[in-house]
Amino acid sequence: MNSFESAARQAGALRLSALALTLALTGCAVSPPRTVTSAFPVLNPATLDAAHTARQLVHAAFGEHDLVFQCVVDARPDAFTVVGLDALGQRWFSLHHDGRALETRLGPQAPQQLDPGRVLADLQLALWPLSALQLALAGSAWQVSEPAPATRRLRRDGRLVAEVHYAGADPWQGQLWLSNFETGYTLSVESRPVQ
Repeated sequence: MNSFESAARQAGALRLSALALTLALTGCAVSPPRTVTSAFPVLNPATLDAAHTARQLVHAAFGEHDLVFQCVVDARPDAFTVVGLDALGQRWFSLHHDGRALETRLGPQAPQQLDPGRVLADLQLALWPLSALQLALAGSAWQVSEPAPATRRLRRDGRLVAEVHYAGADPWQGQLWLSNFETGYTLSVESRPVQ
């Protein structure tokens, strides 16, 4: 293969990676009907059981689209930060929640429809302690439960909205799978602690 073919192939792969990430982030974080996002509260970082830092490899599937991207998550009692990176390690978005406000920064190529509330809700559903989620949702239309080991379910008005399955006891390490039945996407997340 000559250098022209190699450069053309790399440029094509780069465009394909950017398109795939755009589709996945749009599919996974597009604003759903307002009643869905606004009803699920953002939990204060102080509700975590301990500080956690993880690098995540995320496989997202939405319709006929599949994509792989990375997230770096830093969760401490005083702040929760998520940085989303494309396949080349370039920043697509960052979320920072200090318990009072959610600050979002989108990269120049990030989809306009990116819903930070959806990204944060998925992370909190999958990673937060069950007791913190149940306390935050008490008295609302939302219910969260763990009906079986390594399984977490989110319901709204009794209807199953999302489900999370864990490969191990610690959601911050190892594999987990999240399916959102309402908007039709799935996430496979492999988390590793950052040293």
